[in-house]
Amino acid sequence: MKRVRRISDDTSNDNGKDRISALPNDVLCSIVDLLSIRDAIHTSTLSRRWKNIYAHKSTLEFDWRDIISNDANTYTRGNVAIRNVRNFQRSIEAILASYLGTKLESFKVQCCFGNEHPRYFKGWINFAIAKGVRNLELAFSCDELSERTDWIALDYYNFPTHLLPSGEGSNLRHLSLRTCKLRLDNIFTDRFSTLTSLVLCDAKFVGRVEPSMFSSCSKLESLTLERCYGFESLHFDNLDCLKMLVVKRCEGLRLIRLISVINLTTFHCIGDHAELQLRLGRVPNLKDVHLMLKRINVRSFYAWLEKLINPHYHTLIVAKCG
Repeated sequence: MKRVRRISDDTSNDNGKDRISALPNDVLCSIVDLLSIRDAIHTSTLSRRWKNIYAHKSTLEFDWRDIISNDANTYTRGNVAIRNVRNFQRSIEAILASYLGTKLESFKVQCCFGNEHPRYFKGWINFAIAKGVRNLELAFSCDELSERTDWIALDYYNFPTHLLPSGEGSNLRHLSLRTCKLRLDNIFTDRFSTLTSLVLCDAKFVGRVEPSMFSSCSKLESLTLERCYGFESLHFDNLDCLKMLVVKRCEGLRLIRLISVINLTTFHCIGDHAELQLRLGRVPNLKDVHLMLKRINVRSFYAWLEKLINPHYHTLIVAKCG
């Protein structure tokens, strides 16, 4: 009889021990960080060594579509079955209750129920802040913005800005919010003062909006505003750290002023309503410009802009919205 020689698995050493499991905890945690929540939890069944590694994961991402089944009745715009809300909530809270990590790098939640069940969100936000989260991303809708027609009727989540940490002791560096209301007061500007990156998408600003509301964000390097409402003008004067500004389809916005923003390199703006005007001055490092405006003389504006920005610019696109 022909003998078959057994070839040992590359993941095992000569004694039959799992080489990967023998790695230090921080290495195993780095491996788990590359996995989704679902796959990370599955690693707990590999061996006793892996049992609680997933509970030290420094990035937690919860997407409604990954946790709730994809049957046709799961979500229809404006109508979310309460059983699915509860399943989503229980899934997240079970993971948070078993969490053993001391430092949270990133916390992301995307769900589809706006302001219908706000009591769940506060606990999740408090958990992330308590763990010193640096990257916080929360989306309270799942639909495509380009397909939505019910802008006014939508029940936006009243985001509790007061829950965010304030002052220099805050670890928060990146914040992304979608489909929420932001009430403007002194708390708002104080809570955003440590951010280097801010993304606001489908957001309503409530209260008195000052054109220079972002002036207190002295460390802000990147700002994206897409389909935001509630302000008529925005002034970005003397924001020395700002490098990238993206403003897209913010209805009601009539003026963007960029004066002495000396480190700005990228400016993208899409305004599909006639009122929007731009005032630019002293932007010596601006190299990537993409403008689409409703009312603009493309040829003259292009010629003026070409003289204003860095002569070694990379991209300069000026177009008229249809």
